[in-house]
Amino acid sequence: MDVRRFKTLIAIAELGTFAKAAEAVYLTPAAVSQQMKALEEELDMPLFDRSKRPPALNPAGHALIPKALHLIKSYEELKPSLEGELNTLEHLTVGTVPTTTTGIMPRALKALQDDHDNLHIRIYPGLSDDLYAQIDRGFLDVAVMTEPPTVYKHMIWRPFTEEPFVVLTAKEITIKEPKEILQTKPFIRFARKAWVGRIIDQWLLDNNIHVHETMELDTLEATEAMVMHNLGVSIVPLNCCSRPEHEHLNIIPLGDASFKRVLGVLYRRDTSKHIVIELLWNKLIKIVEDSGRTKVLLDPVKHQNNSTS
Repeated sequence: MDVRRFKTLIAIAELGTFAKAAEAVYLTPAAVSQQMKALEEELDMPLFDRSKRPPALNPAGHALIPKALHLIKSYEELKPSLEGELNTLEHLTVGTVPTTTTGIMPRALKALQDDHDNLHIRIYPGLSDDLYAQIDRGFLDVAVMTEPPTVYKHMIWRPFTEEPFVVLTAKEITIKEPKEILQTKPFIRFARKAWVGRIIDQWLLDNNIHVHETMELDTLEATEAMVMHNLGVSIVPLNCCSRPEHEHLNIIPLGDASFKRVLGVLYRRDTSKHIVIELLWNKLIKIVEDSGRTKVLLDPVKHQNNSTS
């Protein structure tokens, strides 16, 4: 029996349609439909009411969901419980926000694989809200992302650094007062759909700063490239790892200690991969310490959000 079919079934139950579930499990809608037909044939019973559009779970399908969740958990814990996690672990699926994919994450994952050469790591880039949903459904083992507004009780959030927000400008700009820069220069906005973008929008609103927006981008690299060519200025989190591009930019502190974003790892409490996730977290901490650009966060309780069920 293919456990992947049960994961797809759960995605359909949570998201409501084959098309949305296909995006969540990285398949085509046709492949999702084929998986469900194969599962129905294997169980010798229909799981969907196909007289509806889109097809909806029938009573048998709904009854199968809690059993499918239990089966997936038992399957994932099987090998580690028998042989020891580090000796048998082969795969780790890691979600990463775009702002970490060219900075801290390559270094952390390389250090992890150097210590455990039997570990195969799969990376899934995405925005924090999408990664949160993927962890919730069990499609990712761990996500390195911006701090969630809330943390469900079946999840664990472990921060490792906080990055203050700064103003980026091209070297040609000589103004040093950040609010003057923001109010007089074209503004390159970090994507509103990203949690970081929403934090920046709220700060601008709270400080009554009106910007002249010229473009909206969803990656730090694209933003830095546009700023470097003097197409505008931007507000971004100060990357915890320095990159060569920073030498060609003015990085101006905003002077607001409360205006920051927290980076950490998010994973489910029932994961079978606690040990390797702990190793990843320690690698991230070490890189932040060695870089010395941003504050290291070591106390997961102090920075834990109020959880909800």
